[in-house]
Amino acid sequence: MSAKHQTPEYRRNARTIRERVRSAWRAGRAVSCWRCRGAIAPGQPFDVGHLPGALGSALSDLAPEHRHKTGACVGNRAAGAKLGAAITNARHTPTIPTKNATTWRL
Repeated sequence: MSAKHQTPEYRRNARTIRERVRSAWRAGRAVSCWRCRGAIAPGQPFDVGHLPGALGSALSDLAPEHRHKTGACVGNRAAGAKLGAAITNARHTPTIPTKNATTWRL
């Protein structure tokens, strides 16, 4: 879990979003995933995700989304993994052997 997910503001606002989703389910109202606009069924695992372009953890920057891939939705966990891999790969600079490198016979 990243540092921004451990801030008091994020934790408080994520709890608020989760309670709103559970309240909507108890009232029989549908809850939409912000990523695919599809329904999150009552009892279905969901995450509190950051909206695109959101820089903080304000209540207006967070919304429920599918936890895992469902139909057309990639899901929060896969999307986060792709983003993390892209960040890591951008930092990695491949090493190119110099002309003085030793080559080993196989």
